[in-house]
Amino acid sequence: MNSSRKSAFTLIELLVSLAISGVLILILNNLINNSIFTDAKIQDQLEYRLKIESLLAHIDADIHSASYKLDGNKSIKIQFSDDRLELHLKRFGTSPRTQQIIGFEAIWTFDSAGVSRSVNSPEGTHTRLLSDTFISAKVENLTHNIIKLTLVDKTFTKSKMFKL
Repeated sequence: MNSSRKSAFTLIELLVSLAISGVLILILNNLINNSIFTDAKIQDQLEYRLKIESLLAHIDADIHSASYKLDGNKSIKIQFSDDRLELHLKRFGTSPRTQQIIGFEAIWTFDSAGVSRSVNSPEGTHTRLLSDTFISAKVENLTHNIIKLTLVDKTFTKSKMFKL
C-alpha cells in the first residue's frame, strides 16, 4: 500500500495564525484610533489659537483707530478687578443704520464668562461674545505709550504689545 500524504497545515497551526492576526488587527485599530483622536485634538488647539490671534488682531485694530484726547494720548482706559479686565476705547466709526460717522465706545471684557466686545453708541449697546472659554488677561505698562496684553488659558499663554 502506497500512502502518499499531502502536506498541509494542521488545525492548531491555523488557529495560532488566526489568533496572531487578530492581535495584530487590534493593535493596528488602536493605533489608528489614537492617531485620529490626537489629530482632532491638535486641530482643535490650532483653531483655538487662531481664534485668539484673531481676537488680538481686532483689539489691535480698535487700539490703532482709537481717538486722541486733548493731551495727545489715545482715549483708552484700562480697568482691573479680581478676575476681570476691561479695555475701554473711544473711537469713531460709520453707523450701520444711517451710514453717518458717529462716536462710540468699544469695551473689551476678559472674565470668567469669556471674551466679549461691547459697543456703546448713540444707537444703543451691542455685546458680542467672542470666546466662551475663560481666559485670564493681564496688562503691563512697558512705557507711557506701550502696553503688553497677556492672555493665559489652561493650555497656552499668548502676549502682544500695543502702541497707544
